[in-house]
Amino acid sequence: MSGDQASRLRAMAQGQRQDSPLFAARVVAITSGKGGVGKTNVVAGLALSLAKLGQRVVVMDADFGLANLDILLGLSPKFTLEHVLRGEKVMEEILLEGPLGIRIIPASSGIQELTRLDTMSELRLVQGLQRVAETADWLLIDTAAGIHDSVIKLLMAAQEVILVTTPEPTSLVDAYAMVKVLHLREATKPLWLLINNGQNPDEAQETIDQLQAATERFLGKQLQVLGMIPNDPHLLQAVRQQHSVADLFPHSPSSRAFSALARQLLGQVSLQPDGFASFWRQLASEDPT
Repeated sequence: MSGDQASRLRAMAQGQRQDSPLFAARVVAITSGKGGVGKTNVVAGLALSLAKLGQRVVVMDADFGLANLDILLGLSPKFTLEHVLRGEKVMEEILLEGPLGIRIIPASSGIQELTRLDTMSELRLVQGLQRVAETADWLLIDTAAGIHDSVIKLLMAAQEVILVTTPEPTSLVDAYAMVKVLHLREATKPLWLLINNGQNPDEAQETIDQLQAATERFLGKQLQVLGMIPNDPHLLQAVRQQHSVADLFPHSPSSRAFSALARQLLGQVSLQPDGFASFWRQLASEDPT
């Protein structure tokens, strides 16, 4: 993205009225160091649990290489974000209505990276998301897995980051790599750790302790802990039926854990007076730091 483009986008964000409701939207990115840890299940479960608490939730599927949030929820998008970037549709026309009123911005495999858009595509994206965010309390961003530049850019721009990992050693190694990259970019970036698919609380705590020990020793960083989403056969059943477990099996162990997660975030992630504008200023920056 050119310096001129970045300047225009920053000016656009700074020029928004400070009393606009779009500034109330919390922007939270959910990511993982590697694929296969159940990240998109976490996004769906969290979104529905926040909706049950009366929150207005928009989920942006930013995993352009493997867009599957719509599939998980049994939705069939006719149009995707790619149509918005091309100027063929506006953001409101591609929004999918999900369970409990959550709204999904569907991605498309093979789409350009958000950090490499031309001026018109960038303008369409920013203005569309601004309009959508005016009626949202939360903008959840389901990123691709790994430490690719486009993923890191989104994570640095978000108000908060939730890092999903599992107890497997390879997942832990990749999770530490993600923490290290983010820490080196911005040491104060709020970073939450969530253990997914834990067999029991002891295993989850051991996983947390191992990662905390490594980040404290080598990075001097203390992670914020969100706890564990337990291994739950209802999750697999829900996936097979193309529903979120929080919607299909609301009293299952994993659904109860998602409810607790939503309440914790609602109580601890504060409203930022310029949260959404800050997100776009950061995304427009050549240097994420």
